[in-house]
Amino acid sequence: SGNIISPEEILKKYGADILRLWVASSDYAEDLRIDHSILEQHAESYRKIRNTFRFILGNLKDEFSPKDFNKTNYDDFPELEQLILHKLFLLNIEIKNNLKNYNFHKLQKELLNFCALDLSSFYFDIRKDILYCDDLNSKKRKLCINLLNIVLECLIKWYAPVLSFTTEEISELAQKNKKTSIHEENFPEIPSNWKNESLFKKWEILSNVRQQVNIAIEEKRSAKIIGSSLEADVEVTLPKVEFDILNAIDAKELFITSNVIQNISKDKKNEISVIVKKAKGTKCSRCWKIVEKVKKGQCSRCSSIK
Repeated sequence: SGNIISPEEILKKYGADILRLWVASSDYAEDLRIDHSILEQHAESYRKIRNTFRFILGNLKDEFSPKDFNKTNYDDFPELEQLILHKLFLLNIEIKNNLKNYNFHKLQKELLNFCALDLSSFYFDIRKDILYCDDLNSKKRKLCINLLNIVLECLIKWYAPVLSFTTEEISELAQKNKKTSIHEENFPEIPSNWKNESLFKKWEILSNVRQQVNIAIEEKRSAKIIGSSLEADVEVTLPKVEFDILNAIDAKELFITSNVIQNISKDKKNEISVIVKKAKGTKCSRCWKIVEKVKKGQCSRCSSIK
């Protein structure tokens, strides 16, 4: 519009951390551009980052405790958690390289993608059922909480140079009796044994299958045949390699559906096909899964939890 935006107006409307995020996300090799639409884009990025922190803090409650990553037993974690640890390992390398080369805008893009795609749209989405519906003392839930501790500690420290006020606030919320500032701490040291390329390749295949299933589910949701994905029964036909990989994990957990039927493709094209139908049965009042039998309105897992 050609209107000049004063610094006072920017600070009043967007806040210091959004302004700092704009600076860190801009390519200083080019002329810096600023207007309300650009700041709104960074405000939306900031909201995604805050929502990631909010989800972690909400599930940790008072369970946050800084970890000595080298004492973390990697083999104790399920595959999904190991995948996130591998991505933290890769992200740590990218952060170090981008800092060394002053590519701050690439660093911020990597961090935002990790928060929005790897965590919010993937890991959190899959693990919500475990966090909300499993027994508080279940092993799988405790390992998930452990992983959230690790992720929170990494993200707070990586974002501290840019989101100075936000990370200080989060640090104080996570550790109420903490006497030192987050800005006095060093970046996390990520153990080399978190690297797992074979697992990463395996989950790339699983992520591709999940994406195709999500597309098929979304078509049924758009047609008002089902509501949430938990109202869906999925039948997926895959090539032998993908079938064996999917068969080794809990497909219902991956797709967030009530039931999954898996078939090996006999088509020479080896394409993946997905059929989605409305699940038959009764909805559990606690986890919302559609099951054949319920006890007092709940499935067998939920009814066993006191």
